[in-house]
Amino acid sequence: RMTLCIALLGLVAQVNAQELFVFQDAQLEAKDGKSAKIFIGVPVSVKKELGAKSKVAIHGFVDGLNVYSTANKELLIAKLSKGFKVTKKSGNEVELVGTIEKELLTDNAPEIWEEHEEFYYDMCSVCHAAPQVPHHSMLEWEALFTAMKGFAKLDDEEASYLLRYIKSNASNGLVKTEH
Repeated sequence: RMTLCIALLGLVAQVNAQELFVFQDAQLEAKDGKSAKIFIGVPVSVKKELGAKSKVAIHGFVDGLNVYSTANKELLIAKLSKGFKVTKKSGNEVELVGTIEKELLTDNAPEIWEEHEEFYYDMCSVCHAAPQVPHHSMLEWEALFTAMKGFAKLDDEEASYLLRYIKSNASNGLVKTEH
């Protein structure tokens, strides 16, 4: 009995460990050599371990060579190279499958966003209390951010960095939190 319990616990741990996140922008390589740029924080499902790489699947919604987290194109999660083959699900929902360096994956979503979160609070609490990021949707954040970006005097790179963080951690973002 004890061996069976330990084996089942190990199996449950393996299944739970299969949902990982991209720790930094990375390349997803298809079997045919085509690639897709995958952005920081994107969740992946691990299909198979391949030494230093993992075969993963990413779900999203395609529009041309761009893949978004939602059908409403609220957050860009991947850019496909020409010829990258996606698996169609329904409508414009797709699955991207390929290999990614294992070292670029983590199960610790909060760790991915530590520096971004610090930057958010540094920039957005100068004049007022910064709202809790999960309290707004990606669409609400887009409107708030557009209105506040000028006050914060952000350059394009800083704006992109901050917007990716708040959208990824929004109530309907990539990071699922309990609130």
